[in-house]
Amino acid sequence: MPSVQDKRPFPRELFAALSKSECEGFIELLHYTAESDNVDDVKSILVRFQKLFPFTRVIGGLARLGPSGTFEGFTNVLNASYPEEWLRLYWQKGYFDVDPVFQSALQKSGTQHWAKTYHASGSEKQREFIAAAREFGLGDGITTGSIDSACGIATFCSFASADPVDAGRYLQLIEYFGYHIHLALLRTTPPRSQALDQCVRELTLREMTILNWMKNGKTNGEIAQILGVTERTVRFHVGSIFSKLDVTSRSQAVATAIEHGLPNVV
Repeated sequence: MPSVQDKRPFPRELFAALSKSECEGFIELLHYTAESDNVDDVKSILVRFQKLFPFTRVIGGLARLGPSGTFEGFTNVLNASYPEEWLRLYWQKGYFDVDPVFQSALQKSGTQHWAKTYHASGSEKQREFIAAAREFGLGDGITTGSIDSACGIATFCSFASADPVDAGRYLQLIEYFGYHIHLALLRTTPPRSQALDQCVRELTLREMTILNWMKNGKTNGEIAQILGVTERTVRFHVGSIFSKLDVTSRSQAVATAIEHGLPNVV
């Protein structure tokens, strides 16, 4: 049986660098991360981290990997504060294929400062992606991720800002926090997700949201009430979903969504 000395060392220097209020808040976050048992709990923790430290955009989630480590789709995307329009563009334009930070996170576990990763990115598509991200207030950030090759999954959390991020102060802190978020994401994420497919990629974020509520058994009226729109608007989006997925019923739409890896954005 391994002794305490053989386990991960306690990062005493991280807490020494925090103010008293930051230290208390961070310890409280770790407590609730350990206690979390559903995706809403984990999302609320990401929101609280953003309020505690100077980040304006936070997101986390879990991705499925193929046998060779290739990206096969998202399972859960926990959006604390990323712009919805950016998520739609990221999804529809397939930015996950050129995002240098995300691609790096899929290759190895660890924590990276965007500015450093971006500096090493030279392709035209990568530069286009970086410029587009900056327009949405995603100028710099820190992303931490963990890969479980045996299970074919990768978790990630990104903490971003329009302004340069103090990586010296926050990179190791986020890496430590990310380890606990990784365990929480594995504990709370649905166990199965299939490969990503073009027909699902064409859905808008609003259509993805409505389809997710359909997966949860909600009627058009209930979805309208949840989203704060008219039932007629929901029916319009449902019709668009049917057209894009080439189906004629809600049950077929849900089955296609599950089959082709629709990410659950919460």
